[in-house]
Amino acid sequence: MNASRVALRRLTPSARCHFISLDRRAIGGSCWSLPASQTHNIRPTVAPVVAPSTALTLSRVSRSIHNTSELRTTANFTPEAAPAQYPPWTPPTRGILSKLPLSLVPYAELSRIEKPGGLYGFYMAYLIGLSYGACLATPGPGLLLLGGTAAKLLVYNVFLRGAACTVNDILDRDYDRQVARCRSRPVARGAVTPAQGYVWYGLQTLGAGAAIATLPNPLTMLAYAIPIQLVVSLYPLGKRFTDFPQLILSAPIAGGVLMAAAAIGVDPFVTPATAAATASLFMSHYIWTTIFDYVNACQDTADDIKAGVRSMAVLYQNTDAFISVMGAAQVGCLVATGVLAGFSPIYFIGAAGGNALWLAAMVKTVKRSRPDICGWWFAWGGLLVSGTTVLALLAEYVSGGLGGADTHVEEAAPEK
Repeated sequence: MNASRVALRRLTPSARCHFISLDRRAIGGSCWSLPASQTHNIRPTVAPVVAPSTALTLSRVSRSIHNTSELRTTANFTPEAAPAQYPPWTPPTRGILSKLPLSLVPYAELSRIEKPGGLYGFYMAYLIGLSYGACLATPGPGLLLLGGTAAKLLVYNVFLRGAACTVNDILDRDYDRQVARCRSRPVARGAVTPAQGYVWYGLQTLGAGAAIATLPNPLTMLAYAIPIQLVVSLYPLGKRFTDFPQLILSAPIAGGVLMAAAAIGVDPFVTPATAAATASLFMSHYIWTTIFDYVNACQDTADDIKAGVRSMAVLYQNTDAFISVMGAAQVGCLVATGVLAGFSPIYFIGAAGGNALWLAAMVKTVKRSRPDICGWWFAWGGLLVSGTTVLALLAEYVSGGLGGADTHVEEAAPEK
């Protein structure tokens, strides 16, 4: 400690002032005081307090005087990237997990059954695809078929999302131990071994396959499901090799739009106009999923930087600009879908208008300094934003006489 004081006092007054600002950010606001005779001309730097969980040890701080790369890293922990504090894991006392035998709780946590926000993110793509396919079909499918298919796809998505979360926790276990929000996950805390996690992943994959077998045209569904399962399982590796892992995850999730339309016998690419409308709707959900996972990652920016996790949330730290630009593109794709498909004003007001309002609310409220708000949007954003699109498409379906309206994309004419 005495050596650290001597090293600090050898700095010039201006350098000491700058270092104290960095030191406050690094060790939760605590710093060594300087004699009044040396500080009367120095304007104090006020820095917000960072959670103690991110603190550097005093010995490391003293060494960083001579380590400019570490100073640069510390300086990057701006208040906007400050991590929240999370309590250590304790056996659940409320909610669905508290109803399970304690030995099964880690496996339920791997599947995130207590956190349905991610399930909404997966499943809503399928509801969008079902309602969109219903609008295109001539004649339109009955409500009983739509409801039954939606129920089967829900079961499939419970298994798909559970498997995706499980393999994510296995592959990311070393990173998770360095991230406050994730260090209590079952594999990271040692409640489940990687080998046990892979067995659980395999069982859930089999469950997803069983759900697919109950759908019409199961072989066609399997052709969609295999690449979806493969890519969501490899997504965690993207955090190691690219700054754009969100773009990897978004593709298989948006693929649910296509799979669900095919589940009710609709070819979403039957004509050029239909194909263009479908591509626009796919891109809309692809962009939304990117925004959705970006906001989720904004909860962990400071820890991710320290752990070396790469993501768009680390690369693009201006949340307002990111959500605004991506949101404009998403709404533009929804508008293009409506134009190409010949949808009525009901769709444009509900889907494009509704999504624009939700995205504007996100721009206004999402802040890295408020990880609780980022978490709220991840928990409910999939249901609210994508749910608006689903309702608009269902309203279009009903208003068009339960599908096949003349204003919609024409199906290919039968050969004579």
